[in-house]
Amino acid sequence: MNPSRHFIDHIANALKAGMVLFIAATCLLSLTSCCCLFGGSCAPPDVPARPPGPKHFILTGTADLQGMLEANVTPVKPGDVEKPAGGIARIAALFKLMKSAVPGRVITVSTGDDLMGPYFHTFNGKAIFTLMTRAGYDIFAPGNHEFDRGPAVYADALKYAGFTPLCSDLAVAGTPLRGHCRPYLLKDYGGVTFGFFSLMTEDLPTVTSAAPVRLQADNITMAKRMVSLLREKGANVIIALTHVGTKRDREIATRVEGIDIIFGGHSHHYLRKLLVVGKTVIVNGGEKGTHLVKLDFYVSPKKRFLPEKTLYSLIPVNRGLEPDPEVAALLAKFRKSLPPAIVLGTTDKPWDLSKKAVRLSESGVADLVNDLLRKKFKVDVVLNNSGAFRGKKVYPPGKITDTMLQEIDEFRNNAYILELKGKYIRQILEHSAASYGRGGFMQVSGLRYTFDTTRPKQVVARDASGRLTIAAPGQRVTRIEIQDASGSWKPLNPEKSYKILTNSFLVDKEGDGYFWFKRYGRNLKNTYSTFYSILSEYVQKRHEVSPPEPDGRIKILSRL
Repeated sequence: MNPSRHFIDHIANALKAGMVLFIAATCLLSLTSCCCLFGGSCAPPDVPARPPGPKHFILTGTADLQGMLEANVTPVKPGDVEKPAGGIARIAALFKLMKSAVPGRVITVSTGDDLMGPYFHTFNGKAIFTLMTRAGYDIFAPGNHEFDRGPAVYADALKYAGFTPLCSDLAVAGTPLRGHCRPYLLKDYGGVTFGFFSLMTEDLPTVTSAAPVRLQADNITMAKRMVSLLREKGANVIIALTHVGTKRDREIATRVEGIDIIFGGHSHHYLRKLLVVGKTVIVNGGEKGTHLVKLDFYVSPKKRFLPEKTLYSLIPVNRGLEPDPEVAALLAKFRKSLPPAIVLGTTDKPWDLSKKAVRLSESGVADLVNDLLRKKFKVDVVLNNSGAFRGKKVYPPGKITDTMLQEIDEFRNNAYILELKGKYIRQILEHSAASYGRGGFMQVSGLRYTFDTTRPKQVVARDASGRLTIAAPGQRVTRIEIQDASGSWKPLNPEKSYKILTNSFLVDKEGDGYFWFKRYGRNLKNTYSTFYSILSEYVQKRHEVSPPEPDGRIKILSRL
């Protein structure tokens, strides 16, 4: 044989053998069937496939939007840190980004108190719910403020909702809400069945005008009932959309098994980090849409929620974010129809909010507001510092506008309810007498008191630890009487506990030196209802609201 030919045949055989090995290796690595180049078909080797991993989902949304559809346009000074601006068009842009990044596995929610502000007063919910729909909200749990103008107005607003409204714990049969909301929702996202239900604050009957809509049961009872029902109907993951406040959310998670996620509202407070109670994770949607709450969470191949893999983040809705053009254009159309000021009612008398009227005497406007608060929340006594009543001018007879009421409640104080012994009420009133002429001077309801500015005044100072304490007790207050349920006036009982309403500035911040509410108050409850929201609801119902003449509940024996 020709040596050259033998060499060529040898190389050819080697190449052929190498190619077989290469193709075999390729088949093994690809784990797919292949067509063998050397006759016949190649079947994949018996190698086990990699098991599927957990599925990624996103839960995002807001709470307590309060009708804030516009971005905050407060100018930023050089060197200042820019504050999130919010705005429904920017929220829409963020929703769209998330839904495009994780298609079919993004859940967008609101947990209520959205029907407020000028867009609500003007359009009765059409503007807010139309824009929320266009922005991409999927599910809605109502807050108490959705009922500020009654269930009929809320039901009419829902005609413009392209999202799913829930009313799990509300008895709506025979009310305008019948047929406009669902008791629960089962929905498939990414092959996983999610069950959703809603919970409303148990203060609903006192903080708004929901009647004849009422709560079916307390939060704990309803949560247990809904978890059982949703599991029975095949829910793999259960999400509670609540408007009860973070403290109550924690209690629900502690006492009710089976809730995987609680997305809460009502507290107006973004959590700094994810709250985990047992196997339940909790977040709160904050307020006014300045941030989006974002939960990245995972569900196992067996369709079980994996709390340990959950990631929590707050996305600031900054002015640098490009607004969604469609939503921005729709908002502009509604904006053009807004009047300069929204008329809520009228008054036949001036509303005097001058310093002389509010800080140097009993105020007719303060009497009006405090009496309204006492009746609405069914408390014994209302104590509000005169600095809580702003405006600083006299509003003439005529129109009562939303702007006027916003100026009066400039600081958006929440109403606080607590129990306090009579002896501490006396010390509070001594502090009021010592604060005469300043913002700490106390306006009242359900109580009348007399003081003399010529007598020794109370002195409050900080001790070595920085804690406020009484340095001198004061002797200015000469008489304190409390009105009982029959309308009779009785002397203040030092050891009796009275139900008190005051404001969040005095409780949370010990404002104007009033440390007694936080230190000695019992059963403290933030209603999360501002003086503005309560007063605007009242004016809209009554139409004509005029402050009364002072009735002598505060008597000053010697004036400054």
